[in-house]
Amino acid sequence: MEKRWIVLQGRPLFYRCIVGQSRQDRLPVVFVHGLGVSSRYFQPVMRCLADTYDVYAPDLPGHGHSPATCRTRSIESLAQALLEWLAAMKLGPVVLAGQSLGCQVVVEAALRQPACVDRLVLIAPTLDPAGRSLPRQVLRFVVDIPFERVALVPRVAWDYLRMGWRFVPELQAMFAYATEDKLPRLNQPLLLMRGEFDPVAPRRWLDEAARRHGAAQVKEIAGWGHAVQFSAPGRVAEAMRPFLVF
Repeated sequence: MEKRWIVLQGRPLFYRCIVGQSRQDRLPVVFVHGLGVSSRYFQPVMRCLADTYDVYAPDLPGHGHSPATCRTRSIESLAQALLEWLAAMKLGPVVLAGQSLGCQVVVEAALRQPACVDRLVLIAPTLDPAGRSLPRQVLRFVVDIPFERVALVPRVAWDYLRMGWRFVPELQAMFAYATEDKLPRLNQPLLLMRGEFDPVAPRRWLDEAARRHGAAQVKEIAGWGHAVQFSAPGRVAEAMRPFLVF
């Protein structure tokens, strides 16, 4: 896996990639991380798909190795940064695969520039309308801990520490962005995924999201929680493959 930088509007943006294995008829897959974390979150699942797909995962501005910008911290600004990175990389159309808050970012990106996005994968998407309160979300994340791999904890802790105070406005942005209202406007094929025991993205929310989209597929990975792409990367990759080629 390679670690690379690209300069966007005078600021560096970090990304990880594994390229060179994709067939010409297969679109690149771009993974987009969630609240406070970084592209490290996706390394296991990227390796599982890299035998047949070119895979990428950027650190959005203010996350991981990418410095923050002066833009307002919002889902819209993160989506715009993602689109600028795709343009600079000359990637598109692509498959966008978001996880948690990253699902909100990829939905917004797909609505802004639909020609750049062939299809969408939303893994453990936020935000369940019934959970749009801080106490409820905190409780859900606490309940989720037993269903994650121990190796996830130091990675998430380090990313959160690195992000610092910027975590707060991004959390507010997550609550403010009504994913459920955006889904009916999507024209791209959509795959919704979750871990069986994920309390942050409950099954009823994914079923509701599929209904709002109108033609989405829903897949559940048995035995894991919110960060299922980290805990069960092989199973997530295999669940994605049929959707990526239809």
